[in-house]
Amino acid sequence: MIQLDLITLAITLALVSATSVLVLFIFWRINKNLPGVMHWTAGGFFIAAAFLSIFIATALDAPGNLGPLLSNSMSLPAVLFTIEGSLRFRGYHSWRRWRLMLIAMPALVIMAWLNKDYPQARYLFHDAFSAIGMILVGIIMCWRTADRYELQANSLAACSAILIGVSFFMRWQYALLASEVDPLPLNMPANQGLFLALILFSIGWTYGLGVACYFRSNRQVMQMAREDALTGLPNRRSIDEHLGQALTESRRSGAPFAVMLIDVNAFKQVNDRFGHSTGDELLAGLAGRLGKAIRDADFAGRLGGDEFVVIARGLRNEESEAPAPDAGVRLGEFVQRVRQILNGPMRVRTCEVDVVVSVGVALWPEDGDSSDELLGRADALMYRDKVRASVCPGEVVNGTQVSI
Repeated sequence: MIQLDLITLAITLALVSATSVLVLFIFWRINKNLPGVMHWTAGGFFIAAAFLSIFIATALDAPGNLGPLLSNSMSLPAVLFTIEGSLRFRGYHSWRRWRLMLIAMPALVIMAWLNKDYPQARYLFHDAFSAIGMILVGIIMCWRTADRYELQANSLAACSAILIGVSFFMRWQYALLASEVDPLPLNMPANQGLFLALILFSIGWTYGLGVACYFRSNRQVMQMAREDALTGLPNRRSIDEHLGQALTESRRSGAPFAVMLIDVNAFKQVNDRFGHSTGDELLAGLAGRLGKAIRDADFAGRLGGDEFVVIARGLRNEESEAPAPDAGVRLGEFVQRVRQILNGPMRVRTCEVDVVVSVGVALWPEDGDSSDELLGRADALMYRDKVRASVCPGEVVNGTQVSI
């Protein structure tokens, strides 16, 4: 049987953990918007200190199980840091949960010290907690991912975390089956196997986190390229892509869809009188109303300026005769619903703007079979609606109605 020097393995594992700390810190410095990375970094720091303490205790010829005890006292909080980092990275934020974890950290250390004279009990407690914690980390990294691409990006880190948990479970079994009268020496085979496994899987964990962080950063950049910074709605580029996709699907299935163009009446007067910051806040508020006005299956985006676009499926024209029960909502009903939700007073900074919108709707295929034709038809109908509008927006300033 091959014998491995445990102190050499401990030093190697400490160096691997220190490298992981450096890599994660660089990730955080490059993109501080990535959640959970600092918690992972803190967890890696505790792991590096845990295995370094074994070397120091051995070099100083410390008595008894001081080295393993110090190691366990620092590795237990590291598991909690790793769990919290994974939860935050996946978007599960909770200050209450984090406060409970901070309270649990000293409790875990106390449990380790209470078992300092009982190595078997200490191993059983430490390894059970570490195994469950790391397997939980693996599950968190793969739980309800947005799509298969995110699942693939997180899979290496998830698998490495689960394998680390399985390695702790193997040593837990060894300690469970050991006789109470038999000593559990530091250089026992179970420790050698665990340390070697931790070196290999920690490298996979660090590399896996790098892949997951890169994927998350790249997706954020792609999202920003397709998202309007002011309103959070899809921008012109995303609108063109979605409209092109709708045309392709409708040409294949024959299912009609509508392109709705929405414009805010007299928006320029709001900017001129109260400033662009007030106008920006008005557009952001209108985007929020638009999100409530459309259905889950509909698409809404900001075309530019004060113009918004809605792409809606499942609508039928008013002239449809004997529609089937599942033919969808009437176009006029849908337009009226959007108007009712978008129109009306909106509090913006120090004034109240009475929002009135103009709407133009083009139907495929009656009004066109291309993006330019549909948008052009909707734009013409929108301006016709604007001309017919008899009510102009106004503001209430200090309780007094002011016409724009």
